[in-house]
This record gives sequence, C-alpha cells and structure tokens, in this order.
Amino acid sequence: MALTLNGLKKLVEGAGLRYFVAPDRPVIMLGAEGLNGRYQFVISLEDEGKFLQFRTISYLHCPGDHPHLPEVLKVLGSVNYRTRLVKLGWDPNDGEIVGYADIWLVDGAITQDQFTRMLHNFIPAIDLSYPRLTQALEAGKDPGEVDPEEMMRRVLGGRGLPGPLRSLLEKLLGKKEPEGKEGKPPDFSSI
Repeated sequence: MALTLNGLKKLVEGAGLRYFVAPDRPVIMLGAEGLNGRYQFVISLEDEGKFLQFRTISYLHCPGDHPHLPEVLKVLGSVNYRTRLVKLGWDPNDGEIVGYADIWLVDGAITQDQFTRMLHNFIPAIDLSYPRLTQALEAGKDPGEVDPEEMMRRVLGGRGLPGPLRSLLEKLLGKKEPEGKEGKPPDFSSI
C-alpha cells in the first residue's frame, strides 16, 4: 500500500507542522529549530510512494580536499554507529553532508505514531550532531558526544538540574551515590 502526497500531508498536519509542497514532485519542505541551530529538511516520497525519506537541506559542507575531512568522517561514523534510524552521509562529489532517515513502505502503511516517532528521532539527531561536526570541521578535533547534564543546563537556561532529576540522571549514568546512601543490590535468589 503506497503512500500518496495527500496521505503524507495528513501525517505532517497530524504532527502539527507547517510545510511547503513542491509544485513538481511529491516532496514536502519543513523547518525546525533545535538547541544548536535551525534546520531545513524535506520529506519525500519515491518509487511510487513505496519509499519515504526525511533529508536535510544545506546541513553542512566539507569538500574532499578539506584538511579536517578525516576527522569529520570519523565523527560521521561515530554518529552512525550510535543512532538507529537517522544516518549522516558525506557526498565525495560535492562535499555535501546530509542527515537522513529512510523507511520502505512497500506493501505496508505508516501510522501517525510511526511518522511522529521518525520526526522526533530525526530532528534531535541532526541537532545534537551539528556542534560535534562543526567543531570537527573547524578545529579538526572531535569534541565527543554532548554531556546530557550540560544539555539540560542549556535547556534550563544555565540553571542546574533539580535534585530529584539530578539523582535520577546520575543513577541512569551509573554514578555512585554518596557514602551511606547506597541501596542494597536486588535479591535474585528467587523469582
């Protein structure tokens, strides 16, 4: 069951987004703002509506003779290894760096929840990868992944995390609790 342009418009509207439609082909253009920048991207239907792709426009550019290309390619590989749906690619012909997410619909249909999940994976992935890639391009050094605590500090306008949220984050990150506050390990002697 292929997806039509009208069906794609309904999915985009169902996600509460404003968009532009290409006049000559089944492509929708959108914009989004993240923590690290503003991004334009398209959602296109190909192969008679059997293939759906999210793809950035003018994300980044790194020509083949750029002195920091090896480091940029390492960052691309690292990001691609870490993310499941969203991938970053480099075109050696023109140096374009893109973010994309693909799904083959073939004889199936995409639900609103699936579409929204793709969207909610796509935008953060390209946004969180952007500063890492720009620093690799500019300085030739990978700063590494964004620290979740630093990201939350930025979201909260410089304020730290509230106590309970900080404890939960530290627990998720595997940090030890202060002396005397360690919990007992779970008892696995019986089920």
